[in-house]
Amino acid sequence: MILQKRVPKRAAAFLKGVLEGETSSQDVLVRDISVDGALLDVTSALRVFETITLVCGGSRINGIVAWSEKGRLGIEFSELLTNEALLACLAGGIKVSAPKGYRADFGRENGG
Repeated sequence: MILQKRVPKRAAAFLKGVLEGETSSQDVLVRDISVDGALLDVTSALRVFETITLVCGGSRINGIVAWSEKGRLGIEFSELLTNEALLACLAGGIKVSAPKGYRADFGRENGG
């Protein structure tokens, strides 16, 4: 059996966004994104095939819910994203920094 790789490739992401459904909206975390869809962490499940709009990095992207389970869902975009739109979404990533006084070697001096 030959397994086909998913095309196009996904870009790992850590982006804040808003998912607008047919009757509600919610803040989401975009885990990965490609030109044809995205994987999201959500607080409320949506119905499969529900029409949605993902607002991310200044872009509004229309699509449908492809699957939904256990706080995550996959969306399929109505149109392929251009490279520029994909880069604009990725440029809006969440800035993460370590707390003041963080030591990467903490606990290692005792074999931790």
